[in-house]
Amino acid sequence: MKRALVISGGGSKGAWAVGVLKQLRQRLPELEFDIFVGTSTGSLIVPLAALGEIDLLEHIYTTQSEGTIVRKLRIGDRLGTDSVFDANPLMALIDQHFRDDRYAALLASGKSVYINTTCLQTGELVVFTNEEAIDRENYSMRQVQNGDHFRRAIMASACQPVFMPTIRVNKNIPDHPEKDLQYVDGGVREYAGIEMAIDAGATEIYTILLSPEKGIDENKEYRDLFSILHRTIDIFTQDVGKNDLIIPDQYNEALKYIEAVKRKIVNAGIPREDVNRYFTIRGHESPFEDKQPLKLYTIRPEEALGGGPGGLNFSPEEMKGMLTRGVAAGDDFVTKEIRG
Repeated sequence: MKRALVISGGGSKGAWAVGVLKQLRQRLPELEFDIFVGTSTGSLIVPLAALGEIDLLEHIYTTQSEGTIVRKLRIGDRLGTDSVFDANPLMALIDQHFRDDRYAALLASGKSVYINTTCLQTGELVVFTNEEAIDRENYSMRQVQNGDHFRRAIMASACQPVFMPTIRVNKNIPDHPEKDLQYVDGGVREYAGIEMAIDAGATEIYTILLSPEKGIDENKEYRDLFSILHRTIDIFTQDVGKNDLIIPDQYNEALKYIEAVKRKIVNAGIPREDVNRYFTIRGHESPFEDKQPLKLYTIRPEEALGGGPGGLNFSPEEMKGMLTRGVAAGDDFVTKEIRG
């Protein structure tokens, strides 16, 4: 059995996910993950989670403030550039905490990590991974070459377009055919990478989402470019997130239905091997063949977490509060879903 951890995007709201992870480790010390999938802020969390560095994650997600992730500048000063904000502080943070020695430790750990990005030139969802890169029907994959390549992929996944710059992930790879391609936040295409976890062979998936199930209804007027852009991203993310959950749920229900039909036929007296043969059509590959129903767990907040639209507001006190709420949510999840 392979177990996966999937964490969505959400900027500073990632503090909530860290709180959940902290409590999962406390309540379920035997819980180990083989596959880690991150989008946006999730891409910052999953590599360190794979290494068991929850204390470092707690430090990172409770000490950030305005200017330590992005510098918010006047839009008039950014004309002619590719972003409204300066994201050099985030790149410095990634360089500090995702050093070559941690990248080497990740490779040695045997853990599989998948970082979701979006390529502006092709419009594709592109997943950077430490595993063999096998292109799938709905996304492309690229194998990470070294520590610098890994850091640039994480940075790209975390950069919300327009607000934050585009990243040439392959820029420093000699003779790379895609060195000039620009990448941004994977959340443009995939809010939560459950599909990657399934394709990687996971049979049990824990998904941490950073938005509540019900959309946020803000009863206010939007008067400036920033607030309209922020709100647009929130609405878009909510819609993408719903789609990301619908597909694996339908896939799982289809598997359960097929297995139920097979059992009924077997109970009617037809040998199992004959039944399996009837469900296999020569020349047509079935996405359900030899697959078993998944165990899908979703952990998400009941109410909006804060952090501003897109999670681009960074306040140590607010993020500490999110982490505390995440701990409570993790505790509640274990009590009701695992131990209950």
